[in-house]
This record gives sequence, structure tokens and C-alpha cells, in this order.
Amino acid sequence: MRILLNGLSMSYPISGVGRYTIQLGRSLAALLGSEKILWFGTDLSQKGPNDHDSQEPISQNKVLNILKRGLGEIPSLRTLVYVWRNRKFQFYTKRLKPSLYHETKYTPFNFEDGPTLVTIYDLSFVRHPEWHPIDRVKFYEKYSLKQLSRVEAIITISEFSKKEISNLLNIDRSKIHVTYPGVDLSFAPGKKRLHGLPNRYILYLGNLEPRKNLPLLLDVYQSLPGSFQNNYPLVIAGAKGWCTGEIEKKLRLFRKNGKVTLMGYVPQRFLPDLYRGASLFVYPSLYEGFGLPVIEAMACGVPVLASNATSLPEVVGDAGVLMNPYDVDEWREGMLELLDDKKMRDEMSEKGLERAKLFTWEKCAQVTLNVYNEVLARGVISK
Repeated sequence: MRILLNGLSMSYPISGVGRYTIQLGRSLAALLGSEKILWFGTDLSQKGPNDHDSQEPISQNKVLNILKRGLGEIPSLRTLVYVWRNRKFQFYTKRLKPSLYHETKYTPFNFEDGPTLVTIYDLSFVRHPEWHPIDRVKFYEKYSLKQLSRVEAIITISEFSKKEISNLLNIDRSKIHVTYPGVDLSFAPGKKRLHGLPNRYILYLGNLEPRKNLPLLLDVYQSLPGSFQNNYPLVIAGAKGWCTGEIEKKLRLFRKNGKVTLMGYVPQRFLPDLYRGASLFVYPSLYEGFGLPVIEAMACGVPVLASNATSLPEVVGDAGVLMNPYDVDEWREGMLELLDDKKMRDEMSEKGLERAKLFTWEKCAQVTLNVYNEVLARGVISK
């Protein structure tokens, strides 16, 4: 068995999709041997753990050549990139002949010589298209959703997402397999802290985008008594996403008083130290397929206050405090209670450490490998 993975998501800045792909690829290589894992675009076996180059640029000549070949109306840059890479993918697979192709970035390329699997993390672009750039929604509708009928299996990362995929896309649940993501071993309690941050703080980590619900978090933080804001500054870490106008407007007001630190994108090698310095991790997201930062914070011994929406109750269990993501008062009271009660924080920390042990990349890779074997055993390609 030779498994082909798409390595294009493993480029700076690494998103959740990229981190999933990296960890899954490494764990599969540990099970099967690195020679059994093939990479399209970026070869993980040729890179160090934190060495990820930018994606190959698309030159103007290449774009013009694609347009000349009769695509009809001028497509978006996202579509042009996909079409170009799909052609490169055809040449690559004909030469290396993998047994199976697993696309971890939503949109599979055309693979005619074996079964195709695709990981769908969530359907926020279907459930809430207003949270996404228009060109992304259109691209996913045309190139992602329409191809799901021809893949042999769909992998997703929570029972919540499995239900969404089945219900919203009318796909047989037997075709959808849940493989929970894991936590890298670097996420663990420790004394080392990230240099330049306060001795204690409230932490949010995630992209700055509408579904992350940062305006509510800022409203909650503003409503805290001044003494709590002085003792627990708010640290917001994550890459800037899209539709951030409301968030940026609120941040400009907050940052004048120095109580909010906006860090931007933080590379993974610094994340464990960032978590360890936090007194409380907050995650008010409105929609998640899993919510990896929540488990990472728990693995570092940080008490978690999270939204009670979508997949998060499934992930958090009883190891964190779950709150209504639309209720400022509830969040304020929950934050005040945790920040004012060290015993409660210590108990939440212990529960979180135990909860995080349930999610490992080794387990994720083994369950994924079971799906591969099942698909290969059927020996039917539904193209």
C-alpha cells in the first residue's frame, strides 16, 4: 500500500488543515514506513518539523496559458491555481502510481487509478456562507461538494461534523468515518513561558474570522472589573482571516489602554509556551468541526472556558466550562468565577490533562489506516 497525501497545505502560515496533514502524515509513516507515504506539492519527509516553504507561485504566463485553453468565463485566482495544480497532479500520479489518494484539503484532484478519500472538517461554508469570502464559497460548491459523490470515503473529525455532512449533503452515513485529531506531545505542562508576555493572562488562539466570535469575547472582557483586567490582560493570537472589520474596530479601542495584546500568527513551536503562561483559555467560537486549540490548552494544563455550540461539547466533555456563545453576561460570570477561584482552576486543569490523553495522532492514524484498508478491500472505484 502506498498512500498519496496532498502536502500543499503545509505552507506558511500553517492552518489547522496544514497541522492535521503534517501530524497525520508523520503518524502514518510511523505505522507503515516513510517510503509508503507519498506527497504531492510538499514532501514532509524532506523537511524538518518547523521547516515549511511557501507554495509554488503561479506565474502570469502559466495563468494566460490556462485561459487560452478554453475555460470560458475568466475564473477566480483560486480556480486557476486549482486547475494548474490538478494538471501537475495528473503527471505526478501517473509516474508514481499510488494505491490510494487521501485529500486533506477539502477539494480532491482527479485521480483515476485508485480510490480517493477526502477529509471534510466542517461545513461552515454551507451552513453559514456569510462567514466566508464569496469566491471561496463558490469554489467549494463547484469543486468540492460536487466531487463528493465520486470519492470512496469521507473522513471527518467529529460526530457533529459527520451529522452535518450526512444531513446537509444527503450522504449515506456509512460512507463517513470519524477520526478525531490528536495532540502533539510537545503540548504538555511545563515551566517555560513565552518571552515578552505578562506573568499571567487570558488567552484566545485561533484565526481572526467571523465564526470565532471575537466581538463577544471583547465585549465580555470589557465588562470585567478593572482589577481583573489589570491582573489578567487578554492575549489574542492567530492569523488575520477575513471579514475582520468589526473585530479590528473593537481592537483599536481596546489596545489604547494596553489591556489587550494582539500577537498575530504564532508558529507551532512557540504554542506550548504560549498556552503554559495562560491562567485561562477562552474559545467562544460559534461553529467548529473539532476545536483543536481547546485540547491543546488542556494538554498544557490550562483551564478552558468554551462555547457550548456545534462540536465543542463533544470535544470538551466535562473537562471544561461550556457557555452560550451569544450571552455576554454568562461569559462574564464564568470568567470571573474561574479567575477568582484557584481551586476550581486547578480541578479543571487536572480534568483537562486527563481529557487530552484521549486524543492522540497515533490513534487518529490507526483509525484512518483502517478506513484505507476497508476501501482497498472493496476494490471498487466509483468514478
